[in-house]
This record gives sequence, C-alpha cells and structure tokens, in this order.
Amino acid sequence: MRSRLALILLAAACGSGTPATTAPAPPPGAGDQVTITDDQPPVEEPPPPPAPTKPVTNRSLAAIGLDPNALDRAADPCDDFYQFACGNWVKTTEIAADKPIAMRSFVDIEDRNLAYEHDILEKLRSTPGTDAASKSLGAYYGACMDEAAIEKAGLKPIAPLLATINKVKDVKSLSLAISTLHATGYGMLFSFGPIQDALDARQVIAGLDQGGIGLPDRDYYLKDDEQSKGLKAKYEVYVASMLTELGRKPEVAKTEAAAIVALETELAKVSKDKVERRDPKTMYNRIERAGVAKAMPKFDWATFWKTVGLGKTDGVTVGAPKFFEGADALLASTKPETWRAYLTFHLGSKAAPMLTKKLEETQFKFYAALTGQAEMEPRWKRCVGHTDSALGDLLGQVFVRDRFAGASKTAAEEQVHAIVAAMAANLDALPWMDKATKEKAHTKLKAMTYQIGYPNKWRSYTFKIDPKSFGASFLAARRFEQTRQTAKIGKPDDKDDWYMSAPTVNAYYDSSRNGMVFPAGILQPPFYSVDASIPVNLGAMGVVVGHELTHGFDDQGAQFDAIGTMTNWWQPETEKQFKQRTQCVIEQYNQYDVIGGGKLNGANTVGENIADIGGVKLALAGYRALRSSAPDTVVADGFTEDQQFFLGFGQAWCNKMRPDYEKLLATVDVHSPGKWRVNGALQATPEFKTAFRCKANAKMVPAKQCVVW
Repeated sequence: MRSRLALILLAAACGSGTPATTAPAPPPGAGDQVTITDDQPPVEEPPPPPAPTKPVTNRSLAAIGLDPNALDRAADPCDDFYQFACGNWVKTTEIAADKPIAMRSFVDIEDRNLAYEHDILEKLRSTPGTDAASKSLGAYYGACMDEAAIEKAGLKPIAPLLATINKVKDVKSLSLAISTLHATGYGMLFSFGPIQDALDARQVIAGLDQGGIGLPDRDYYLKDDEQSKGLKAKYEVYVASMLTELGRKPEVAKTEAAAIVALETELAKVSKDKVERRDPKTMYNRIERAGVAKAMPKFDWATFWKTVGLGKTDGVTVGAPKFFEGADALLASTKPETWRAYLTFHLGSKAAPMLTKKLEETQFKFYAALTGQAEMEPRWKRCVGHTDSALGDLLGQVFVRDRFAGASKTAAEEQVHAIVAAMAANLDALPWMDKATKEKAHTKLKAMTYQIGYPNKWRSYTFKIDPKSFGASFLAARRFEQTRQTAKIGKPDDKDDWYMSAPTVNAYYDSSRNGMVFPAGILQPPFYSVDASIPVNLGAMGVVVGHELTHGFDDQGAQFDAIGTMTNWWQPETEKQFKQRTQCVIEQYNQYDVIGGGKLNGANTVGENIADIGGVKLALAGYRALRSSAPDTVVADGFTEDQQFFLGFGQAWCNKMRPDYEKLLATVDVHSPGKWRVNGALQATPEFKTAFRCKANAKMVPAKQCVVW
C-alpha cells in the first residue's frame, strides 16, 4: 500500500516583492562557488537593484503558478524565508482528520491522484470491461471493498501461517516458521531480498539485513527520555491488544507482550543505528552462504534457502553482521512460547489491512499514537492503496493515459537536460576539485540515466485474484511479489524495473544504477504545470530533479562510480576537501531547532541536505539558461524572476504537521523538516541574498555558507 507515512519520508527534493528588476543571468554554475569562512562580513546596506535589461511583462503570482494567499507579507524574507513564502498557508490550513500532515505539494497531489484512481476503480468494480487488466483491477479493488466478506472470513486467510507458527517448539521448527513467512512475503526477524552487488553493480545477489523490531527506530528501545519510554509503553499495550484480537486471553496477551518487547529490545541492542547505516562501505559485507551460516549457526539456513526458492545461488551480502550474531544467541535463549507469540503478533500486525475491522482499528490506534492522526483513512482510500501496491503497473497504465499528457514528459525532459548541463558547467568551475577527479565526475554525470513518467516496460501479473476473498487475493499478491523479487537474485540487474508505481507522488535516485526516476504521479501542480512559468516550475520540480541528481554526488552517492559500483574515484586531496564541505553541512543543520526542544541530527540528514542545497543551485542555473534567450523578463505582482524561482521552491514545501508526527520524523526521517529544507538550502545559496536584497547580517545570510556542489 502507498502509505501516507512513506509519502513524507521522501527521496525527492523537494516582505512584499522588491522592485521589478532582473539582473543579466550568469552562465550556469558561475558566480556561486563554495564559500567556507568564519570571517564576519561588514554589515552594509544591499546595493540598489540593477535596471532591467529586457522589456518587462507584468503578470500576477497566481497566473504563473504561485499562491499569493500563502505569503506572510509581514515576515521578512531575509529573516525567515519559509515563513514569508508559506506563513499564511500554515496559519489558515487545517490538517485533515485522516492525515498526520497537510502539505501543499505531496499531500495535495496525492489526494488528487487518489480521487482519480478511486473514480477509475469504482467504474471497473461495477463494469469490469473485457480486457484482463480491467478485470483484474476491478476484482482486486472490489474484493477489498467487500467488508462483509472480509469480516465473515475473519482470520481464515492466515490460518495456515498461524498453524505453522503454533508448531514452533525448538530452533529447527522456528527456522521453518520464519522461512515460510518470508516465502509468503512477510519477512520476520531479519530482512531478505535482492540487492545489487556493490562491487559489480551489473549483478544481483542476495541481501540480508537487520530487522525484527516493531517500533520505527531502534533508539526508541534504548533511550531513557520521556518520549521514548512513553512510546515503548504504548507499543507494549498495542502488542497485547493485537494478541488478544488474535485469540489470546487478555492476561496471557499482557505477559506475552512484555516478553516480546524485551526480545525486541535485545534485537535493538545488536542493531546498527541510523547514522551507522549511512556508510555504504560498512553496509556491504559479502560473506556468501557459508559466512551467513557461520554468523548465525543455530538457524536452519538450508531450510530457509530452499523454502524461499533461491536455488543454489551463493552470493550473499549482510548489512549488519553483528545483528545476526546477536540474533543467533537469542534463538535458543528465548523460550519457544515467546517466539510463537512474537511471530503471531508480527504476522497479525503486518496482515491487519486484509483482515477484520477490529484488527485494523487496533493497528490504527497505535499508529495514531505515533502520528497524532485523528481518524483512519476511509475504506476506499485504503483499498486504492492496496490495489496500487498489488497491481501498480496496471493502475499506472490507466493513470498515465489520462493524467500524464505528452507535454508533461517533454517539459520534464527539458528540465533534466538543463539541470544536467548546469551540473556539467558547475563541475568545470569548482576550484576545490582536481582535474582527474573532475574527469571521473563528468564520466559519472554523462552515464547517469533518467526515466520520466512511467517505466520503459510494464510489469505483468500472473497471480490469481479471488473477487470474493480479499484475504486470498492479498496473500497471492504478496507471494507473487516475493517470488518475483527472489527470482532476480543471481541474474543481471534490470534497470527498467522501478521501485514504485507510476501514480506515486515521489522520485528517487539509485546509486547502484546511477539513474533517476520521476513517476508521473509527482509531475503535477504545484511541482509542475504547463501553465506555470519556467522559474516557478524549475523552483519546484526543477529542484526535485536537481536534488535527485545531486544524490549521485552526496556523501553516499559519491562512493559509487558511473556504472553504480562502489569504488573510490577521488584523488586524496580532493576527497579531503569534499569531506570538509560535507562536515560543514552537518554542522550547519546541527544548529537548527526541532520540536521538543532538541536539535536536528545533521549527520543523519546530511545526504538529503547536500541534495537540497545542490538541487537549488542546479535548478537556478537551469532556469536561467532556459530563460536566457527570452525576449522579455516577467514580473509577477512585483516579484522578479529570481524571486519567483525561490518562491516556487519555498511554496513546494509548505506543510503543517501534527506535533506527534513532527516528533516522530525528527527521530527517524533522513530529511530535514520542511522549514529547514527551505531555509537551510537558501542560507547556502548566494543568489538568494542578491534576489531579495538581504543585508549581510540577515539570518538568511550566514557568515559561513556550506556548499558542497
């Protein structure tokens, strides 16, 4: 299911106007070199704006794709640009009861996309049509909407899996139960799936990694602050409630819940933290099957490999070897009854969306404790999400046909080309990068691929859909996808296989493929509109493109070469300079306040912050290049084109969160909060100061500007 939470944990980048003037545009990449200095500049009045060099065309903010009502004109853009761009929107916007967040871009676009998909699926539910795709979509969605049949079935869909769990009496039977659940698409204790070999990105091997906990982050089990202790207590209540709904007596469920949380706490102790997991070098440990068996010898790996259908493929990498060593000790030291309860709870929690209303409500109650969300999404929204998850490429074909006109794809390609050209010019101009490393960077940039709108080939689905049993259909879809993923292992990587469906409101860069993907779902207003101006489109969607491209050169992406293989292509002195600039970004964002009185974790968010800063820089150069030959300069309600660009960027991140959700994201999200994604990136953008005529001592003009690219 496309979860609302997943939408926000994105890989995507995502006063009044000054007098109407626009300075001549510099060539892409020029005039914005890296500055790292602690020298305090003298406080001085900004120079008067230069006279326009082109005829002026006056338009309104609304006409070019901006929201004039979102602005807080009482705020000083040089003091807090996010407040200036979004303040009134935040003040007047109410968060929907079925959401933890309101957002002018991602959430609003998702709502429109869901409404369209709902209309399509309701029609196919009542009138399936004659083609196989329409029949499949209508049957799957219809089964999900048949709540009476789902209630009548109760736990029947997972009864065989529960029976396997109930047979656990020793490590051998525990291994079989875990293996069977993995083969069904319900990964337990650890994660398993295909992964590109970091030392040969053309090949896919098996990947094993830590897992097994139910809270969003291992730190919630280990920290003693009030938020962590409170959430852990609520989680234990949730575990007990779920076990009760799955048939345990309340007093038994309470005892088992305490044992489960204790077990997960032990798993958390041997898990890597989120900052450790940011280093690709330490996440790659190719130890093959023999090494896995040595790290976790008590587990029956022969049964696991056979049950998941992997065959004789030997290549295996482990993300967290110490986790498997620690988990191995727990296999025998933890009582079988605790393992039975643990597997039962996690199966019920993962399968709740296809089971009874009571189970879903129990699950939502805990989700609400995490996010503050007041109401569960209506059934139709959940069923659209389930259908997208199971049959995303079938639904995507319909979405692309109706909601992604050819002009959108062409315009997005134009943006990509402009931003790639800006990055090439920027590389040439960087004073801190030596010639040999620049050549490697150019090679990587030239090899970088991009796919826009929809995949080059659509996926086929061969699992059986039972229109009278959503549970059976749901499980069939999970087994099909798990089998499809496992079948990739031992084969060459298929770069045309996307990680998300075309209607998804998101984008991503894959360092192992050195490629970017921009689904049709995100290429909608306010990120992109055929009616919006070039500065606004580039400030919104262009920054997303630049953000994803910059991921190829952030602290993680920079460790992979042109074909996606992990290798060091840096000369030592240049690598030192790169790490210094990366540390500068970490320290910059460490200073920003987050809800609850703490500070942002700059080390956890550094990759996204580097991408945000780079995205703004590249999109700005790209917009200027696209507008360089224009016969006029457009002024919108007094705002220059540069100002329009920055407003397009700022307004794409207008958001309002529930406090609990904001606290959650501050702990687990690798992105900075929207305010700091905007202000942080612009504080590292010299052109912002010029565009809004900011004084040298303004808050948006720090003495130290941290720019990597």
